[in-house]
Amino acid sequence: MMVEAEDEDGDEDEAGAECLRSVKRVPILIFACTAIGIIAIAAGCTGTATATGAAAEGESSAISVTPSTVEIYLRDVFPAPAESPITITNEGETGITVNLYSNCSALNFPSEVTLNAGESRAITISASEYAAEGTYTLEINAGETVKKTVTIQVIHCASITVSPSSCVLDFGDVHSSVRKVSREITLREVYGLKTVSGITITQISGENHWVKPSPESAISVSKSAPAHITFTLTPGAPDYHRASNRYTWKFMVNCAATGECVEPATIIITVKARIMRPPRLAVAEIPRTKELKLKFDKPRGTVPNYQRDIYIPVKNEGDEPMTVGVSIYPVTTSSGVFHIQIDTPRRIVVTGRSTEELKLHITVPYDTPEGTYRWNLHIEAEGEGGRAGRADVSISVVIIWPVDFNISSSSPYFSAHPPSIDFGSLELREHGYEHRALNLTLTEYYRYKPVRDLRFSTRDEYGNWLEERHDFFVIPPGESRNITIKIAPGLEAVPRLYSWSYYISAREITPKQLRIRAKIVPLNIPLMLQQLNAFRGSQLYRSYPSSGDIISNGAALLENVEQREIGVEDWRKIPVLIKATLSLLSALNEGIISSANRDYDRAVESLLTASVSSSTISSNSVLNDDTISEYACAIAADADGTAREVLSDEAKKLELRAWAIKKALEHASDDVDVLKDDENVLESALCYQHAATLYGLLDEREKRLECIYEKSKMIDWHDELVGSATDLRIRGESIVSDSRDRDLVRLWGADTYLLLNPYNYDTFTTSYETAAGYLEMAAQRYRLAGELLLYHNTLAELDGLDAEMRRIISIFFLSCLFYASLFLYLATRILRGTMAYLNDTYEQEMGDILVERYG
Repeated sequence: MMVEAEDEDGDEDEAGAECLRSVKRVPILIFACTAIGIIAIAAGCTGTATATGAAAEGESSAISVTPSTVEIYLRDVFPAPAESPITITNEGETGITVNLYSNCSALNFPSEVTLNAGESRAITISASEYAAEGTYTLEINAGETVKKTVTIQVIHCASITVSPSSCVLDFGDVHSSVRKVSREITLREVYGLKTVSGITITQISGENHWVKPSPESAISVSKSAPAHITFTLTPGAPDYHRASNRYTWKFMVNCAATGECVEPATIIITVKARIMRPPRLAVAEIPRTKELKLKFDKPRGTVPNYQRDIYIPVKNEGDEPMTVGVSIYPVTTSSGVFHIQIDTPRRIVVTGRSTEELKLHITVPYDTPEGTYRWNLHIEAEGEGGRAGRADVSISVVIIWPVDFNISSSSPYFSAHPPSIDFGSLELREHGYEHRALNLTLTEYYRYKPVRDLRFSTRDEYGNWLEERHDFFVIPPGESRNITIKIAPGLEAVPRLYSWSYYISAREITPKQLRIRAKIVPLNIPLMLQQLNAFRGSQLYRSYPSSGDIISNGAALLENVEQREIGVEDWRKIPVLIKATLSLLSALNEGIISSANRDYDRAVESLLTASVSSSTISSNSVLNDDTISEYACAIAADADGTAREVLSDEAKKLELRAWAIKKALEHASDDVDVLKDDENVLESALCYQHAATLYGLLDEREKRLECIYEKSKMIDWHDELVGSATDLRIRGESIVSDSRDRDLVRLWGADTYLLLNPYNYDTFTTSYETAAGYLEMAAQRYRLAGELLLYHNTLAELDGLDAEMRRIISIFFLSCLFYASLFLYLATRILRGTMAYLNDTYEQEMGDILVERYG
């Protein structure tokens, strides 16, 4: 046993020495580790012997160890060692002593653990900083027969850092002339435990691949040997459509590409650059043509020349400054072209991504002829690297000679500032309205061109009252001509101040507005007095004497209007007031007459018109003239009282008529023949509706609601009667249709039915009589409801049904006579045949007897 132990000790000592040699530390450290290993081996041997003895003392010893594999990660975190726990459990029935030993002396753990029955204990296994990376075993023995093995993996970790620490490489501004630029980063390993190899660099974002790292793969780094990575930017073709010249790329440094324990596993490197695009002229944004329309705005000879500026935008699409030079050449050498002078700037500088304007100063002498003058403008753009673009612009200067005229007049009706005409008041005469006219002088004042195609127009109402006359077609430059403006109002004029926007225009001249005013006084007082006094013999005047006050006040108002000076505002109201008064009297009189003639629809319509006229009188009764205003207010008060009196009487009359019809219908519901022609449900509902309308005009809410309620009841009764009548009519038609199909025979090709079977006579007559009864009841209900069209249609259908029944019965009786005649004929023939047969038989028998007797 001791020999075996020594062999085992020798093997373990050799493994420990190998572990120490791999560390390659200083000799003193190697000697210390060797001594520690020898002591541990000796302790292991003693523990083994003890465990063996314990096993001999209890045969039922058993242990469990968790976990079976332990990983210990070494980092640059000293002096705290890297450690990992395991748990040993005594699963036997007696206490045991457990011995632990390993083949690596750089691992630290207790060599002996005593456990009671069922006891568990956590053991911490740690590795010193000298432990070599690899896989080791830890043997746990509790006697010779109870052994457990734990695999221990010692893993060296690495930590990578980047310089610059921000992980950002900024190339800054890269000039367009630069073809290539580089920046460097450095990768370092800081723990010093291992060399990290297989590092790769991959681009993960960026719109292009202008940046390349070198090297990209197979990169190794250790604490003593950092890796230097060069990022090289090679700008591609400039993109002028891109809004910004700032670019960003991201690269991922994969430090754990081979599965090694490296922290961090990946590093993101951000590369930035502002790549300057060379200057370029935005040719597409330069107009191909540029036109200046120059219309001389001063009379000929009053100014020596006209000066204008033309601006042409020049844009630099690049990021670097651009210098622009211009030159201009005339296209034609026609007469007068050299009189126009164009001054251009020598050179302008356009900064990156900006726009400047080329200013062309143009000087045109006042006597330059009309026409279009053209030049070619050549634009050359240059940058530091050479030409940056070119463009040509066609410059056109259009010279326009002006033409215009002034308006003046010596007439007192004319005002020059602003130009206007006020014809004053135009009164009504015997054969129409007063006419007036004035002369206008038109003077061409630019002295360049004549005035041609003179035109006169107005868009306002009654523009046909205005008329112009002139005997010329052209106004020469600087000369004057006269025209006559005449106003002739039509008979349709109303009393107010009229105003027109009158326009005078000509070829190449903007229409000139001339305000024309005229005051019209078209009131025909004698005619209106005659119409008012005519109502003194009307039914209204006889039935309602208060209407006489309206007539009297209206006549007094017109007499005062004829004698007094009336203002414009009063003139706007007086004709409306008088016409509304005439309309009120006419509508009230017509409403009374229509009601007496039982034309209630027209009566209510007239009374509605009267109500509107009364409101119109009230709204126009307040006048500025106090005397006339008193008469107007009296007319309004009398009109309102008379209208309310008439409306109230007619409303009560209609309501009473509706109630009387309703009562008559209730008493005659079984016999409609006692009713008058206009007594029906619909007529009663209509009278209630008319009464409600008039009560609404009178603002009598309760009476109006009562009439509306009664009207709704009558409408419901009407709908009930119509629905019932329609059902009866449909039932009657259905009975007739069934009888025709069942009892009658229809002649082919005709709408005629025959009763051929006598046995169907009773059912036929019963069906038709029942249907006639239904139609008769339906007609009565239509009559009661007031649906006279349906009533007459039903009566016509009933008459047709009776006529059809009589025709079928007549034809049936004729058929019966034919059947009887045929029966008598057949009976006679049968009787005659029988008698002949009997005679023949008798004669035959008599012959036989004679033969026998005398034969």
